[in-house]
Amino acid sequence: MVDFKSYKLDDVPEILVLELTGRLDTENSEHLMNCVQTHIEDGGSRIILNCEDLDFISSLGLGTLLRAMTRLKKLGGSMALAGPRGAVADVLRLVHLNRLLSIHVNVDEAAAAMKRQS
Repeated sequence: MVDFKSYKLDDVPEILVLELTGRLDTENSEHLMNCVQTHIEDGGSRIILNCEDLDFISSLGLGTLLRAMTRLKKLGGSMALAGPRGAVADVLRLVHLNRLLSIHVNVDEAAAAMKRQS
């Protein structure tokens, strides 16, 4: 099982940051959903997925992003992606998920956008 590195921001502790590395595919998509669910059960509703070190995303990974976003939105929360690049950014644009997901250059910009929304 993949263990995503996670941390809370010092100035906004209600935001969970998950650092995704390598691939988001069949091997670890369910783990991502488990991380999201745990954050929700702990009372959280805002997540930033740091994609700077994400090299690949499968169709299942794309679906997982949508499931996570939908689950958080139903609770009045939000999800943002930070730093997708290369093939991952290309895929997000190709399937027009850049229109549905909140995508930012880095974690700091994503956090600032979430702060403005609250």
